[in-house]
Amino acid sequence: MLAYILKRILLLVPLLLGITLISFVVIHLAPGEPTDMQTQLNPEASSELQERLRVQYGLDKPLYVQYGVWLGRLVQLDFGESFANDRRPVIDKIGERLPVTIMLNALGVFFILEVSVPLGVVSAIRRNSGFDRATTLLVFTGFAMPSFW
Repeated sequence: MLAYILKRILLLVPLLLGITLISFVVIHLAPGEPTDMQTQLNPEASSELQERLRVQYGLDKPLYVQYGVWLGRLVQLDFGESFANDRRPVIDKIGERLPVTIMLNALGVFFILEVSVPLGVVSAIRRNSGFDRATTLLVFTGFAMPSFW
């Protein structure tokens, strides 16, 4: 059993590297330059400023070097500074919003369990009844709806 657990933990390493690599590539495939957010809205921004920002953020280096630096900072939980006007560390902004996010998720899970478990038990007891069919229809309709509704 210990060997199985160790094997699964060791398999996490390439999985996490793959996930970070895909995330990094998707971020870099986005159209435009990352520095555009800071220079496009400023009519006085010159190409020199944009080049200086590219050097400051390390965007002038090869992609594999950028990935290594990005991964190193990710491991250290250094997500950089916000592009917003306050220029605060991103980890501070995440920390501010994390308690509310966790509370909303916990309440959502609690509500789902409070509704779904009793419905499932009653549907199992009254199998093939009108209630069971209505519940099944309701559940499949809920699964079919887009999450943004």
